[in-house]
Amino acid sequence: MNLIKIIIMFFCLCFYNIAVAEETPRKITFGVAGITEQDRPFRLGTKVLKAISLKIGHEIELITLPHKRAKLMLEKGQIDAELARVKQYADTSDSLIIVNEPIVKFPFFAYSIDSDIKINGIKDIENFKHLKIITLRGQEFAKVYLKDLNLSFVDSVKSAFLFLYKGRADIFIANGISTSTVLNSLEQEKLGINRLEPPLAVVNGYTFFNANNADIARKFEIALKEIKQEGIYDKIFSETK
Repeated sequence: MNLIKIIIMFFCLCFYNIAVAEETPRKITFGVAGITEQDRPFRLGTKVLKAISLKIGHEIELITLPHKRAKLMLEKGQIDAELARVKQYADTSDSLIIVNEPIVKFPFFAYSIDSDIKINGIKDIENFKHLKIITLRGQEFAKVYLKDLNLSFVDSVKSAFLFLYKGRADIFIANGISTSTVLNSLEQEKLGINRLEPPLAVVNGYTFFNANNADIARKFEIALKEIKQEGIYDKIFSETK
């Protein structure tokens, strides 16, 4: 075998390996911040991502992370995407891609021991600057809507409800999807915690990808729209309590 044939075979083998590597779907890692694997948002996210995975041909892993670490890992490419953040999440970063189709709608509620507190939407929150209000650390919702309040931050929903129970705060503001599991486990009636109606706001949550994942982000958006149109998305939410 002469040298020319050896060189040709070498380059053919290289191109073959590159082609195979490109055709082999890689595993995608999504982060979701501030919850545990037992919480409803994690269980919902896992099922939605599984349905999307079947359509785009990539295995998808969902992991839980602290809020601040999640964004750093996403910007550095240590995770491929974050599952659900409000649109303003990208305001301080140029290295993220937003999927324009919302992954979820977050109903944000106020919770309190005091059932006499009345809040008719986010416009009324200005009337409660004299109260001690807590929310979850790292959530963009607070930076956008609650920035002028007497606001403190806690690391978990459970901590927030215990703050209310012990009188260390007057109101806790969080999205109702995240709070549902914890309220059930803490026996809401015994704690005397009331969810104030109506919700303060209903805010779209969007998926953000690292800038290197533009192709996967496009496939993800198409698949998300398809599972909504096919009724798969609504079925997951109705069956996952």
